[in-house]
This record gives sequence, C-alpha cells and structure tokens, in this order.
Amino acid sequence: MTQDDYKLWTGEDASKYSTEQWTKLVTVASIRLASFLCLTELPKDAQGKLYDDIQCLLANFMAGVFAHEGTPQSIESKHVRNFTINFKTEAAANAFAQIAKQYGDIIEHYSNCDTVLVERRKNYHCRWCNGAC
Repeated sequence: MTQDDYKLWTGEDASKYSTEQWTKLVTVASIRLASFLCLTELPKDAQGKLYDDIQCLLANFMAGVFAHEGTPQSIESKHVRNFTINFKTEAAANAFAQIAKQYGDIIEHYSNCDTVLVERRKNYHCRWCNGAC
C-alpha cells in the first residue's frame, strides 16, 4: 500500500514518513492485521495486489495505530492542585477494537477465526479462498 492509497482510504497525509519507514510500517501492520484475521497473510488478487476492502481495512487499522501512538490505554486518576479526578478513558481504545467496531463486515468476510461468525460463514463463498471457507 502506498502513501497515496493510505490518504485515499483515511484522508490523512503520511508524507512525514520516508519510503523506507513507510514500507516497514505497512509490513508490520499487514502482519498484525493478518494475525487479527487468523490468516498467515492478507488476501490478494491474481496480480498480487490487496483487494480494495482489505486495503481500506489496513489503512484504517494503521490510522488507528498512529492515532494512539504514545497514548496510555487508560487513566485511573489525575491529581490537579488540591483535588483528584478519577476516570477511565476509552479514547485510547486499541486499533483492533476500533476497526472491529467500524469494519465488522469486512472482518467477517475475510476472518478465518473460530468465532460466532463461523455459523454465518458456514456456506459462505469468498473470493480469495475459492469457496474453501
């Protein structure tokens, strides 16, 4: 996935990364996303390109990772002068939870995990596994 593809799917500019950095980021994100889908690699078409919906999912997963970079998972309390505020924040939800919430249809289509979705997919014919899902 190129930086232009990323911008197409997310609307965010990634030009701050060099080509080498971008390649590393995409490689690691692809591996993590494939693992999330219980696959060994992300599905590609006959020409070796990621399908558009998977590319959209990957780009938005990366955007979620970038958005939460350096952000703590939750904050229990904060001391301000002479008082304390106790709270938990969900703004720092991890990228997997974010994409699962927003792109459940794409995840269901490609996921190879043993989940509740298996019953719905039992006779599902998907384009990348030649009906063997």
